[in-house]
Amino acid sequence: MPIYEYVCHACEHEFEELVRSMSAAEKVRCPACKSGEVTRKLSVFAARQGEAKPSAMPAGPPCSECCNPGGPCPY
Repeated sequence: MPIYEYVCHACEHEFEELVRSMSAAEKVRCPACKSGEVTRKLSVFAARQGEAKPSAMPAGPPCSECCNPGGPCPY
């Protein structure tokens, strides 16, 4: 059962609706003003594979004393 995003033409309210069937999609009403003049929006989604990788950029220039890649020498 997909969740669709809608926008109401009457009050411009944006909302999400769980739609159980295509016939139910035709009966969607705005929860704010109860208007049936709604349009389904195109949704954007993000897919992720694997683990997130940390940034390769160090926090600051390396220390000239100990070559700490995180910046100034902690000593």
